[in-house]
Amino acid sequence: MSTEYSTPPSQSATVNPMRLPNTLHLTLGLFALVMGLVLLLGVSNAEQVRAMGLGSVGRAATGLTLLLLGGVHVGVAMRYFRFTVMPGEASQIAVPQGTSVRNHLVGLINDGITVRQRPDDPLLSMLYGLVPHLINAPSAIRWHAEVQLRRAVYLAAVLVSFALAWVFAQPAAFAWMAGLYFALAVMLLKPFATLAAIRRGAMEAAPDAVPPPRWGAMVALLLVSIAGPLAITLSPLQVPAPPFAVTTVVLPTIAVLGSALIASALFTVSLIAQTGSYSASAARHIVREDLQMHDLTSGLLERLKTRMPYPSQYYAQDHDVSSDAYDGHLLLETEPVVRAEQSAPHLREAFAAAWNSDTQRPLLALGLFGLVQGLVGVVFAFIYARNSGAAMMGLIALGFVSSAQFALASAHKLWNRVDFQSTVYRVSYRGTYHRAKRVAGNAYAGNGTLAEGAVRFGPLRVAVCVAEVTSVAFARNGHRHVTALDLLPNESQAIFDVLEDYSRDAQERAGQFYQQEHQVREVMNHGARPPELPQSQQPVVPV
Repeated sequence: MSTEYSTPPSQSATVNPMRLPNTLHLTLGLFALVMGLVLLLGVSNAEQVRAMGLGSVGRAATGLTLLLLGGVHVGVAMRYFRFTVMPGEASQIAVPQGTSVRNHLVGLINDGITVRQRPDDPLLSMLYGLVPHLINAPSAIRWHAEVQLRRAVYLAAVLVSFALAWVFAQPAAFAWMAGLYFALAVMLLKPFATLAAIRRGAMEAAPDAVPPPRWGAMVALLLVSIAGPLAITLSPLQVPAPPFAVTTVVLPTIAVLGSALIASALFTVSLIAQTGSYSASAARHIVREDLQMHDLTSGLLERLKTRMPYPSQYYAQDHDVSSDAYDGHLLLETEPVVRAEQSAPHLREAFAAAWNSDTQRPLLALGLFGLVQGLVGVVFAFIYARNSGAAMMGLIALGFVSSAQFALASAHKLWNRVDFQSTVYRVSYRGTYHRAKRVAGNAYAGNGTLAEGAVRFGPLRVAVCVAEVTSVAFARNGHRHVTALDLLPNESQAIFDVLEDYSRDAQERAGQFYQQEHQVREVMNHGARPPELPQSQQPVVPV
């Protein structure tokens, strides 16, 4: 779990799950802003601009790009600087489309968080085999994992094709082909789209399904990497020598592909650690059929409501009586509270706690790897701007910045989470009864007859479930996804104690009523003198 929080007021919970990644974004953003300003200050003097010639244009463009990059990362850090969850502000539970929260919770209690079927796609099947608990994760996490896996497969295909072309191609041809592989790697990492995704909140609006990789395109790329160089070698045509050295393109391509694959591996390890606690759990009910209930009113429901925690949100509070049966249903959830296992008062302690945590260490390593790549990329961009013509430096800078964006966006969705705990109470009861009519007394030999109705109660079935609910939200106002549902036997037994108390009260009231009826029947059956009314304590003085 990745939650940092503090509670200064007595009735609020200030949550900052983005505390550590915010620090990484802020560090990279400030460093890029400083380097960009230094470059722009270098072209602020007219004489220096005339001395540099066209080189001043490249320096100014690089400085502006670094300012844009730094501003985006500082903006990300500021947007997620503080999450505040006040009492009653926790969002609703996420439910499937067309399903109410009531039916969804009842289904979770009865059937549990069921194990989803693994996809038939071989690549996704391999992913869920490597990360076995990922199948139980919320859909947002699974979508994010599948997108990153698809991107990693493309990067691996480009790297293998690059290695094959290096083996089979002549130096001149390989220099041209290396530029193609570098462009493909940057296109796959999508640095600008990744910036926009971070700015939106790391792909909050995810589609339902991730399209499978284009296997045909990857096979064609592998074949071209082998057949292309062989065809050029066997052809009588000579490939013109490139105007740049081979290393100018080869080294940046290796840098961007290698760093991106390392980030993909760290993401997979982080995913395994973060989803290790997800499981297919169920709470079930504790059922009793030995209780007696001599009451058709909603008094039992009202008694239960007085024993429920406050504040709570009620999803069902029904009591119905038909001609021969009665039933009731109570379903509520207590106010979700923020889990506090990973609280740390200072930033240094927060980093130390994350590094010492088995679940957060890989995620922190992924973020630090992205930060280091970003810092190195900014340094290479600065060197490129100061030394006009160093194309290799500029390409390495572009590759490292693109890979840094990839790593930071990969970690963003796993950091952006708030974990909650709440308690769900569900009581369901159903009983049968039948009405009868009986006549007491004799109109001919006695003092008359008494016709009265009688209610005979049948068996009562009561199902109780008090369960602790663990849920997680991936945005400040995002819906909570239920990740665990654990039965609380002691609390469930306490509900049965309330039912037994009410049953005894109802039985005592029924006994008193029947005792009064018995006295009336005695009078009607035996002709006895009716009981006298109570006499007044004070004599009545006539006026």
